[in-house]
Amino acid sequence: MSGQRSIGLVAGLAWADLKHEWILSLCLFLAVAAVVGPLLLLFGLKNGTMETLRFRLLQDPRNREIRPMVSRSFTPEWLNTLRDDPKVAFLVPTTRSISASVELKSDTDKLTLEAQPSADGDPLLIENNAIPPKESQCVLSNEAAHKLAAKAGDELELTVKRLKGSQYELGHTTLTVAGVVDSRATSQEMVYFHLSLLENIERFKDGQAVPELGWEGSVPLAEPVFDGVVVGLDTPINPVLKVGLTSGTGLSKLEGLADDQQLPRLGYELKNKKYVYLISTKRALGQEVLTTVQRRLRGKKALVLPWVKPMEIQLGEALKLSLFALPQADGLNTPWAGEIPMGSKWRQIILPQDILLKPDSQLKLLGESSLSVTVKPVDALFSKGHFAQVPPQLAGMLNLSLRREITWLPQEDQFILKRRGYAAFRLYAGTLDDVAPLKLKLEAQGIPVHTEAERIRDIQELDKHLGMIFWLIALGGLLGGAGSLTASLYASVERKRRDLGVLGLIGFNQGGLLCFPLYQALFLTLGGLGLAFGFYTGMAVLINQLFSSQLASGESLCRLGVDHLISAASGVIVLGQLAAALAAWRVISIDPAEALRDE
Repeated sequence: MSGQRSIGLVAGLAWADLKHEWILSLCLFLAVAAVVGPLLLLFGLKNGTMETLRFRLLQDPRNREIRPMVSRSFTPEWLNTLRDDPKVAFLVPTTRSISASVELKSDTDKLTLEAQPSADGDPLLIENNAIPPKESQCVLSNEAAHKLAAKAGDELELTVKRLKGSQYELGHTTLTVAGVVDSRATSQEMVYFHLSLLENIERFKDGQAVPELGWEGSVPLAEPVFDGVVVGLDTPINPVLKVGLTSGTGLSKLEGLADDQQLPRLGYELKNKKYVYLISTKRALGQEVLTTVQRRLRGKKALVLPWVKPMEIQLGEALKLSLFALPQADGLNTPWAGEIPMGSKWRQIILPQDILLKPDSQLKLLGESSLSVTVKPVDALFSKGHFAQVPPQLAGMLNLSLRREITWLPQEDQFILKRRGYAAFRLYAGTLDDVAPLKLKLEAQGIPVHTEAERIRDIQELDKHLGMIFWLIALGGLLGGAGSLTASLYASVERKRRDLGVLGLIGFNQGGLLCFPLYQALFLTLGGLGLAFGFYTGMAVLINQLFSSQLASGESLCRLGVDHLISAASGVIVLGQLAAALAAWRVISIDPAEALRDE
């Protein structure tokens, strides 16, 4: 008999044998179901409970929030680097607490609220049924909206106060309510603004003007800084005076300059003074250092000039050369005065004779500075080397731009200070698993933060421990079920030794006979799985129905996915085949001659 036909006949005989001993087969079906059904229910409860807890943790963005516990100046560059971390889903800087208290007025009431910044992609608002506000909008907390009797689309009046002298100055603007967040987001009376609006509020409370909103105030003008001073004297500096010039002045290094050193170091030569010194500092100083040095040199007819380290600049599209500060002094051919008001006279430049500069060309520093300013070349005056010269005020302003952000406003012809940094930030991790690594990263940089990492870790540990308990119970149940199935199939083979021997005599090969207990194990496990799946489905529906009042939409207390059910069925079938292996080995060890002897 061919092997394929033999195996096919054996499958039919195995099923007929199970039907013939239907009472015993039913008991085995129930035995498999009694082991697998409770395990499916147990795993469904574990999976559904943990997934519900994890879903609730994940759905509440506050669990992914990371809040700094210290207030310091976080630079935009540092914040941008942190924002680029793939674990960070959202980050917006926050201003100082001075701008956090605002007053909103509706048609029925007014309320003093705590303000928080927001931006596009804010998960706290988006996942609580609100749209992040634009510059002229706001989002209210549920409590604030209730007290103001406001809803989306309403208009509110924003009032900002600042104390000047003994009187309050007020700034007003109108905002549209973009939305109201669910009470889950916060139970406090809060309002969420676009970051730019909070920056404007901070500027106003600092006394500055906010032209965009019509709020009056001062302008934060930038002041030039210098890397040292040049001192010209008719007599040399003695050791005592040297100490006086480098102690308490902010200056640290004094060096004499010979005639041939002045042009490469300063960009000019002081012919009217016999002794020329350069006194430098490691940190840039303001114009007050000139006054301090002049006081220390009182009575010595000293010439004290500001000095800025030579800088590399780019003019126009591609022209690159060094830049020096050229101060006004006797003996120097300087086209500008020593004291000139901020404006177009600051933006003059002396170039080498072989360079022609296009009108309105931009001057940029090579390096990290982002400042760009229009300069105008001085006619009929050229530098004495392949370098450019500018007024000390412009050189000092370019020097300042290397240390902090400033901007040039062409309309007012003024250099304005940009903000140094932000007091804190609102950060949300991408997933629950990203919270702990981000916490460690920030704390390694000396930034203590508050997170829900402990709560998340508790859920993860509970999941781990429940998993261990489940697998221990499953292991005991599966080993017991496999042992019972093994014993039953082995006993069945022993009872049918003569019948199996006869099958061997009439032409069934060993391969076909080997499949006899394997087929029976397959039929028994499939039948048991059917009963187990039916038991699990009914109990899962009942449990979820009983606890429906404690579950939100889409949540289940007992749940298994299709992949879980397929994995469970595959595991049970494989285990059943392994359990039948001993009986299969016994089948092929039966000698067909035994059937003849029995006859």
